[in-house]
Amino acid sequence: MTSILVRNWLHFGRILRGLGFDAGPARMLPFLRALSLIEMSRFDDLRTVVRVHFARRREELPVLDRALGAFLGVRPLEQPASVAGSMDDHEARSISLGSRQLKVLDDMDMGADAEEQEIASYSRAELLREKDFDSLNEAEMAEVRRLIRLMRLPAGLTRSRRMRPGGADRLDMRRLLRHSLRFGGELLVFSWKSASLRPRPLVLLCDISGSMERYTRLLLNFAYALKTASTRVEAFVFATRLTRITGLLRHHDVDTALNRVTSTVEDWSGGTRIGEALETFNRRYARRVLGHGATVAIISDGWDRGDADQMRRAIAHLQRSCHRLIWMNPLMGAPGYEPLTLGLQAALPFVDDFLPAHNLANLEALGALLLETAGRRPFRRQTLLPASA
Repeated sequence: MTSILVRNWLHFGRILRGLGFDAGPARMLPFLRALSLIEMSRFDDLRTVVRVHFARRREELPVLDRALGAFLGVRPLEQPASVAGSMDDHEARSISLGSRQLKVLDDMDMGADAEEQEIASYSRAELLREKDFDSLNEAEMAEVRRLIRLMRLPAGLTRSRRMRPGGADRLDMRRLLRHSLRFGGELLVFSWKSASLRPRPLVLLCDISGSMERYTRLLLNFAYALKTASTRVEAFVFATRLTRITGLLRHHDVDTALNRVTSTVEDWSGGTRIGEALETFNRRYARRVLGHGATVAIISDGWDRGDADQMRRAIAHLQRSCHRLIWMNPLMGAPGYEPLTLGLQAALPFVDDFLPAHNLANLEALGALLLETAGRRPFRRQTLLPASA
C-alpha cells in the first residue's frame, strides 16, 4: 500500500473518530494490514473489513456503511428493510454509541460534500509536496509556506556524557558503595547507570544570494520551523557575508520573526561567496556550535563568485569539525542537472550527503535522514587538499 493510500485511510479513521467510533492506533493498524490483503476496488470487501474492525453493535453497521460511502464518493448497497426503515423515517435520527449520542443525518449528501472538500484539500496538499518550488504560483507558494511552518522534523538522538540511573551500561560505583553501607559494607545491591539521550544539534546554513531569491522566503520558513521544533538548532544565512539569525527567529509569530531577519541582514539577494562565508563560520562560530557533535546542513545552489581553493579549504575544515555535512541543492529538480560549477566541484568531495531541495518532500526527507544517521558517523574517504592549502 502506497503512502498516499495510507494517509487517506488514516483520514478515514479521523472521520470515524469524529463519529464516535473507536478508531485509534490499536484498530487502525490491523485495519490497514487487512486492506493490503483485499481487492480494494470491490466495495463489498471494503465494507466487510470496515465492519469487522470498527463495528461493536448491529445498529452501528448502517452508520459505518454511510460513512464509507461518503468517504469513497459512492452510494453503499441497500440495507435490509428492517434496518433501512429505521434510518429513513426521519430526516435525522439519534443512534446510541456507547455512552454518547450521535446525530446521524439520513441524507448524507451534505456530509459527503464536506468530506469531499476536505479530501480534495488534502489531495492538493499532497500534490504540492512533490511540486517544484520554482513552478509554484503565488497561491501555491503561500500554501507551501503554511505547510512548512507545520513541519516538525525529528533531529535524532545522541548519547550524552551525562549519565542517568538505570540501564545496564556500567556499574554506578558511587551508588553501589552508598547502598553497601546498609549491609555493613557488603556489596549486595548492584546499581547501574547509562548515558542519557538528547537531540543531536543541527546547524542550518542558508544561501540568500540573488540566484536563490526564488527560494529564500521558503528556506527562512523552513529555518523557523526547525528552530521552533528544537532548541538545539542554530541558523545562519549568507550571500557575500555570514549572518547568525538564531536569535532573530525566537518569536512566536513567524512573519514577525522573518521580517526581523530581512531587516537585519545587509547582503540580501547579493552576490555569493560561499567559501568566505564558511571560513567566517569556522573562525567565529564553529567552536561554539559544533562542540557537541552537530550535524551541518547547507542549502545552496552552489553558484559561487569566490575562490575555489578557499571553498575547498573551508568546507574540508567544516567537515572535520561536524558529525555529518549535508548539502541540499534546489537546482537538482531540473532535468539533466549536473553539479558543474567550480564551487560545487571543489566542495562535493567533502560533503557526506548531496540531496535535492526543490520541493516540500525533499525538506521532509532531511528529517528522515537526521533520524536515521543520528547515532553513527558517515564513512569518509581521505581527501587530500592541494599542497598550497
